[in-house]
Amino acid sequence: MTDRWQPSRAGIINVWRYYDEIFSFYQGRLLLRGPNGTGKSKALELLLPYLFDANLRPHRLSTFGSADRTMHWNLMGEGNQGSTRVGYVWLEFQHGEEWFTCGARLQATTNTTNVSATYFTTSLRVGDLALVNEAGRPLTTTDLTAAIGEHGVVHTSPADYRHTVRTTLFPGVTEQRYDSLITALLQLRTPKLSERLDPSVLSSLLSKALPPLDQSDLTEIAEGFERLDRQREGLRRLDEEITTAERLAGVQRVYAQRVLGAAAWALETATEQLDELTRAARMSDRRYERQITLTDEAFDQLAALGREARAVDAEISGISDLPAYQEGRQLDQLRQQLSAASQRAAEAAAHAAKLRARAVADEELAGQAKSEAAARADELRRSVVLAREAAEQAGMPSMLEEIESGGDAKAGRQLLTAAVEARSAEINSITRAVAAHERAVNARNEARQRLEETRDELELATEAETAAQRTFEQAFAKFCADVDTWARGCSELNVSEHHEVVEAAALAREEFSRIEARLDETRTALNGQLSQYRSIREKLANQVDVPPPAPYTRDDDFRVSAAGAPLWRLVDFRPGTPPSVCAAVEAALEASGLLDAWLTPDTSFDLTARDRFAEPLLSGPAPGTTLLEVLVTDDERCHRFLDGVAFGETASGHTTAIGADGTWRLGNAHGRWTKPAPTYIGADARKRARAGRIAELTGLIEQLATDLSGVDAARNQIAVRRATLAGEMARKPSTDPMDVAEEQRTKAQLRSAARKDAVAAAQLRVTETEAAVARLGQVAEVPDADELTAFGTAAHRWLDDRRDALAAEALSIEAGSRASASSALADEAEETASARQQEASDLAVTLETVERAASSEFHALDQRLITLRAKALELAEQRELLQDKQTGLARTLGTLEEKRRTDTSRAAEATVAHEAAETRYRHLTSGHLPADAGEVPDGPVDPRLIRDSESRLGMAVHEAQQQLAGRIELSLDPDDDVTVLTATLDGTRMGAHALLQTLQAERDRMRTHITDVERDLFDQTLTGDTRRHIAQRIQGASELVATMNHRLERVQTASGIRVQLDWQVDPQLPPGTREARDLLLRSDLNDHERALLHDFFRERVEEARAHDSATGWEQQLAQVLDYTTWHQFVVKVDRGEGWVPVTKRVHGALSGGEKAIVLHLPLFAAAAAHYHATPTAPRLILLDEVFVGVDATNRGQLLELLVNFDLDLVLTSDHEWCDYRELTGIAIHQLTTGTDGDDAVTTVRFTWDGHSLTADED
Repeated sequence: MTDRWQPSRAGIINVWRYYDEIFSFYQGRLLLRGPNGTGKSKALELLLPYLFDANLRPHRLSTFGSADRTMHWNLMGEGNQGSTRVGYVWLEFQHGEEWFTCGARLQATTNTTNVSATYFTTSLRVGDLALVNEAGRPLTTTDLTAAIGEHGVVHTSPADYRHTVRTTLFPGVTEQRYDSLITALLQLRTPKLSERLDPSVLSSLLSKALPPLDQSDLTEIAEGFERLDRQREGLRRLDEEITTAERLAGVQRVYAQRVLGAAAWALETATEQLDELTRAARMSDRRYERQITLTDEAFDQLAALGREARAVDAEISGISDLPAYQEGRQLDQLRQQLSAASQRAAEAAAHAAKLRARAVADEELAGQAKSEAAARADELRRSVVLAREAAEQAGMPSMLEEIESGGDAKAGRQLLTAAVEARSAEINSITRAVAAHERAVNARNEARQRLEETRDELELATEAETAAQRTFEQAFAKFCADVDTWARGCSELNVSEHHEVVEAAALAREEFSRIEARLDETRTALNGQLSQYRSIREKLANQVDVPPPAPYTRDDDFRVSAAGAPLWRLVDFRPGTPPSVCAAVEAALEASGLLDAWLTPDTSFDLTARDRFAEPLLSGPAPGTTLLEVLVTDDERCHRFLDGVAFGETASGHTTAIGADGTWRLGNAHGRWTKPAPTYIGADARKRARAGRIAELTGLIEQLATDLSGVDAARNQIAVRRATLAGEMARKPSTDPMDVAEEQRTKAQLRSAARKDAVAAAQLRVTETEAAVARLGQVAEVPDADELTAFGTAAHRWLDDRRDALAAEALSIEAGSRASASSALADEAEETASARQQEASDLAVTLETVERAASSEFHALDQRLITLRAKALELAEQRELLQDKQTGLARTLGTLEEKRRTDTSRAAEATVAHEAAETRYRHLTSGHLPADAGEVPDGPVDPRLIRDSESRLGMAVHEAQQQLAGRIELSLDPDDDVTVLTATLDGTRMGAHALLQTLQAERDRMRTHITDVERDLFDQTLTGDTRRHIAQRIQGASELVATMNHRLERVQTASGIRVQLDWQVDPQLPPGTREARDLLLRSDLNDHERALLHDFFRERVEEARAHDSATGWEQQLAQVLDYTTWHQFVVKVDRGEGWVPVTKRVHGALSGGEKAIVLHLPLFAAAAAHYHATPTAPRLILLDEVFVGVDATNRGQLLELLVNFDLDLVLTSDHEWCDYRELTGIAIHQLTTGTDGDDAVTTVRFTWDGHSLTADED
């Protein structure tokens, strides 16, 4: 007897075709032997590792890993007639004088595909514990609980059952390690494992056999990383705030730039206008003063000219009145008359010369026109002759005579054009008719030839169509017969006609898809609920005290570091208090908010903290009975607080009171609540509440697991049906022969129809062409088109010449008339000029006579008078000019005066506008707009752009308020014609740019803090117990591998092959893994080496977070620090030529038996390693269809290795007896089925003791 748990018996009651069968082990070993179909693999499915796993999923039950056969099928399938079936499966283990039995009660009905499983563990042996009643019926759950009594437990959930099995049989094994063990057993249980093993799978299986890290070492570090995650979450929220602030600052920057740019441009414009208008005002003043001076000077000049003119006029008047001048006054008049007559004579002579020149020119033009008219008349005579000759040749002489007799040239030309076009159309028509007759004859000949060809083609096509129709009918008849035969063998398709197959299959697939979609939705929902419940249950299981739910108004981080405790943790119910009162008091405290109120250890309190506080200093003792009547506490401040809360049957009589009926009052607020039992006050109450909640969640989880099993079963059933449908469709008779025959028939029909159409078309074409030839048989002689063209050209030339001759004759007549008129006018003008010249000559003689008669004194006065008159005329002209100038100066002076007033007023207005613009600009730049704007652009700003920016700013603020609400307050305040954005952060008002800088500075500080904390956490990981634990695990694993190799080196095949394991760092891992591993094994690290380790693990953590951010830090750290993933196992083989890795090439060169041995040996070593850390655990190995393809000698060696590894065995085989001398002993159950129609499976037991095989007496 070994000093550990060892399997002793197993049993199956009323499951599948096992009705009450017990399998007894020998030395912890069992072989189930029998032909295929007797249920040896089924027994393995029902027992192991199911009774370790408690998992009803079909792929976990099936040795093949498929979902074809569910536990529901095991109970209700195989011809079971009842509507409900109950069965048991169980395993028994022995350790010295101790016994441990674990099992499951299984129940299924026809109403559902789910199976109800109830698990039990007991120290009783089956037999002492009856699993059937006196009538042989399996016990109910109630009867089972009663039968076990105090000797075991009927578990409420599969998880509790797994926990009990794991802690009893495998003490010290973690849940993760336990899962790896079950996975290894499932892998080993694969049928004909020797034919299915893959060298690439071995490394993973062997790695899972190594001892894992202790999760408890990672808990504290994981909590630190979780706190760091919360800080990172805060940093992420801060990044989001910064992103929002950056968008807002960007919009505000544009708006501020445009507002300040507009204000700056307004100030600059006002300054320029002020300077310009000031200069203009000063210039207007100077121009006005200068104009006054010019006006005064002109007035003085005009006065002087007036005085001088008056003096000249007085002298002229004096001379005119002298007697000496009076006697010669006639001379002055004659001079004036002579001057006028001379001017008239000159003008008449010039006019006569002009008219004579015009007359000469007109005479020359008249001669030229006469010569041109004579030439045009000669040309007309020649063209008439040519036109008459052309008309005779074209057969149209009458047409030319008709045009000559007509007087209208336009009408004649139109008549000529119409006649030529008509005759041309006639010629063209005759020409086309001749060509058409020729073409018709040719077409008729071609049509007759084509008709004969198409008739020959039609005859051939008709013969081919008949043959194709016959072939198709034969193929169709065969296909219909094949479809009928196939349809009768279908289970998923129900069709009566061959054309219904595709539609029926499509409908079936659509139905499968709809069902699968509904099942997937149900599964997703159930998995979501299951994960939620498991998470809550795990949290409850890990928490000593479960606090009341925190309100959303509380700062979750406050209580982590705050001093003090909540009220419910500081009090307990006074012994003897009735349970109903306890429940009512806790309900009232919870409803009022006092239950979870925070009590600080000192008298100071922080009004800024976001939490609910209980402060004894804010109230005095309550009158009468207080909460101290029912609550006790060791805390002095809590005692004072309870003393300030009144207590009675109901909450009345005091402003702060709690009632025994669940009522409460706080000032002018009151209420009532009840609960069945206290859950927070008192350690026992909290423990009971937590246990109750866990039990409730466990029930819900079990129900969800059952529901999920039902969904999986239904999903698997649909998969089976879909596979069946696919198989049926795959077996459906092919339509290819019929399709080919139909295609050939269709082509033949199309060719025949096309030939028929061609014959009809050819016949029609012959008829049409013969009719055309008959119609075009009589054709007139074709006239000469060139003669017609020549006639048209000559006639048009004649019309053109006649028009030109008439026009030239008219011009000649007109020019002669104009020349005669011009000559007459010139003669008349010359006579007038001669008379005017004679008149002037006569006046000159008279003047000369009078001048000789005048005295010398008169001549002197006359000459002085001429001079004075010239002077008077000059002075008059000067005065007129000065008067005009004076008028202009006066007008200009008025204009300048008005402009001076206007410029002065505008300069004053510009001064006011400049002061306003300067004040506005100083006001705008005094706030945070300059910081928000940054660089202000030059130049004018379109007001529409400012309005657009303001609108965008409003929308940006609205969006930002939604994202920054709760921490940052944004406001848009109107300031005259602009809007000012102000942000309030922690009570400080600032602009958008300052807000962004503040948030960025806060982010930088937080990042630095997180980096420092993260480095501290990594240092804690890499220098503390965790590093030492990893180093110990690596060293322990190396020793375990050495132990495996020590045992493997004693096994050698008949052909001399040996196997060894090499545990090495995986070369596929990132660079630095080997160096990091080596550094972990050392404790004397310098700063550089510690930095290398820090960077390496930081990269691995980031990779793990990126790969799966949903898992917790504890799981991720376990993944990152899992030393087994840093290594890989390499199986090496020695065939007498040294150790070489088992590659695909090396493995392929081995025989079938050698392959199996090479891959079995490491697997057995891995299984032994799983049990290495738990000396008292059973050491089971499961092999279905054991050692297929391995010869007898090597089987004995493999069994000897299993004995050396001290492994318990459950084997199946259809031929193997395991009667090898290397095997010290094994129980063999030969499975048999009845031959009289009884489907029950029974067994006959044999025992091999290492020397002989004996049958049991019973």
